Amino acid sequence: MPLSDRDFALVQGSVERLMERIYALGLSLSVETDFRGLKAFLQEVGSFVYPSFDPDRCTLSRDAFWFRLVDPAGRTVASHADRIFRNADLMALIRSGHLWFDDDGHGLDPSAELIAPATPVAGTIGHSGSLWIDPAWRSKGLSLYLPYLSRSISMLEYGTDWHTGLVFKQLAETPVPRQAYGYPHVDLCLRGPFPPTRREEEVYACLISRAESVEALRRLARHTRFPVAAAVADATPHRLPTVAGASAMAAVPVARSTP
Repeated sequence: MPLSDRDFALVQGSVERLMERIYALGLSLSVETDFRGLKAFLQEVGSFVYPSFDPDRCTLSRDAFWFRLVDPAGRTVASHADRIFRNADLMALIRSGHLWFDDDGHGLDPSAELIAPATPVAGTIGHSGSLWIDPAWRSKGLSLYLPYLSRSISMLEYGTDWHTGLVFKQLAETPVPRQAYGYPHVDLCLRGPFPPTRREEEVYACLISRAESVEALRRLARHTRFPVAAAVADATPHRLPTVAGASAMAAVPVARSTP
């Protein structure tokens, strides 16, 4: 079921409000689809290249994008990536390894324990990762603004039913996934060999449904550290065509390439 007109207007307005917060920091943001640029950036700063966004490990279509944030000196200081899986089931993607890799040789080891969420996560699924922020720009709200912005764009552009991310136990046990990223559900989903790292891990699924995402935007004005005023939900919003680059993406510069 698509967003109601009221919810669509709220999400659309929230994209503008979140962008205003980023610009107020003195940063510029572009939406890019050349994932070789993301990989090169993450390697340059010494960060892990998550295979879901590695163009050498999987095919990244137009149903994927990443944010590049640039400071006044022209340096890239932050990134965040998202991709869309259509007609998908999260547990099946993890079990087969297709959440991260194209080929069939990266399914879960039989010894791995896969723990399904209480509510099946299926349909049009957004999956995010590769959030990296330069130390000089941390504690300024970017770890909140970027996930909320990415989810909002995904709902408008792709009609996502769910949004997901994976974190290790060390991060899952902190307030960050819930209070910064905005996920109401952070639950253990995998214990054992983890294909992206090839090590024994405890991996937690961060989950938020479309309805929960909309409600989280309404509550964002009451965030204790980085409140963002909720957009006024007009009864008759102007719906632009939901073609990538034509609606929510029009609010920010878009650098596109054909993978």
